[in-house]
Amino acid sequence: MLKRTYALLLIPSYPIFLLCMLFQGMAISISAPFLAVYFTEELGVTAGTFGIFTAVTLLSGVALSMFIAKRSDVGLNRRRLMVICMMFNAVAFAGYIFIHDFYPLLAYMTIFTAAGAPAMPQLFASAREAVSASSSPDHALANSALRSMFSLGFISGPLVGAALLSRFGFQGIFSSTTLIFLLNALLVFSFVRPSAAKQLQQRVRQPAGVQRNARVLVPFLILTLLYTGHWANNLNISLFIVNTLGGTTQNVASVASICALMEIPFMLVLGLLSAKYTSKVLLGWGMAMGGIYYALVIGVGELWQLIAGQVLLAFFVAVISAVGISYIQDLLPDLPGYASTLYTNATTIGRLAGSLAGGAAAQWLGYRHSYLLCVILVICSLGLLLWPRRSPDEKITTPLAS
Repeated sequence: MLKRTYALLLIPSYPIFLLCMLFQGMAISISAPFLAVYFTEELGVTAGTFGIFTAVTLLSGVALSMFIAKRSDVGLNRRRLMVICMMFNAVAFAGYIFIHDFYPLLAYMTIFTAAGAPAMPQLFASAREAVSASSSPDHALANSALRSMFSLGFISGPLVGAALLSRFGFQGIFSSTTLIFLLNALLVFSFVRPSAAKQLQQRVRQPAGVQRNARVLVPFLILTLLYTGHWANNLNISLFIVNTLGGTTQNVASVASICALMEIPFMLVLGLLSAKYTSKVLLGWGMAMGGIYYALVIGVGELWQLIAGQVLLAFFVAVISAVGISYIQDLLPDLPGYASTLYTNATTIGRLAGSLAGGAAAQWLGYRHSYLLCVILVICSLGLLLWPRRSPDEKITTPLAS
């Protein structure tokens, strides 16, 4: 593993992508846990209104990301695009510092969050190009390392955010988030260089109808369903621990931390296993572990059983996070921007659908039996994965532009 990791670190610009992913995860998670508190206590809106704000800002970036993704693979300067989008992310969070009325803030964030949304998929796409240009076969390990760095930043961010909030208030966390996005833009602008593939101007045309191709749409739907179940779990697990198992908020934090910490080594192990097993096989393993975990939650009666089950959940999250993007990128090797954006849009739509469906299921069925929804989503995803068609790991080739 050390030899393969060292080889990745020698790829031009790849270490910068790792650092940017760390900062990207930290920037998002510094403020994310405290936004609901800010909106309800500082802006005086209801939790439902904050949910509408979250939904609108999430969806605003989906269409624009796809529009840009198609063009990023056929001529747009990806480095310049990343810098611009990271700058827009900084501008977006700066809005929290200066705008203190809900509706102007909603309009402002809808515009600038959408403009900054392509930053993440373009980071993944640029890393994919860098690895391809080096002739390294370790695409899955490269994605796993990137996702691990994002997770590391996402774990450490709330701790930093809590310290900033206690000392400087909400202005401290929003200012810090803005500065981190600016730092990322500076890193990309200063140190990222075009890959050899770009230098040779090997542009490709997106084949007509690729977005309607079942070999693309089915993996997209699989990941959307899996992320829907994952976010439904994220929504309900804390309430399940407190209201059903009689746990405390400290128990909630412990369960979340255990899962998050185990995700990182699982991601790296999956990157190594990718040399032996296809993305489809690894994704199937992840689905099985996720389904078992959701079924376990339905039957648990003690908190320790749920804590033990975090091993299953951590493996599942590691698979959909690290292997999921490789699963789609391998289908469209000539369109890394389009493939990476398909993946990030699947996570975005799944996050929104999971929040809505998970809340409805909890209201109608109770916290414990709301996990029946998660089990059903995994079963449907597994059925789509096994649906007879040309192998999902077979590449969809695209002609080089003349």
